Amino acid sequence: GMKKLKVLYMSNNLVKEWVEFQKLAELQTLHELVFTGNPLHDKFLEDNGGSQDNWQAEVQKRLKPLKK
Repeated sequence: GMKKLKVLYMSNNLVKEWVEFQKLAELQTLHELVFTGNPLHDKFLEDNGGSQDNWQAEVQKRLKPLKK
């Protein structure tokens, strides 16, 4: 379902693993994602000196059509 979803606000869920995150790659029309507050996001920032730029670069590699 939701194959034409364009915007997804997914903050403060319990996504912990990249495997779970990768399921979003199926949403080919997804252009905007808010993912803050998930354990995966928090751990990534912790491991990468709190760099939001590094997070955005990693997400862009995994979800190519994202614009924001």
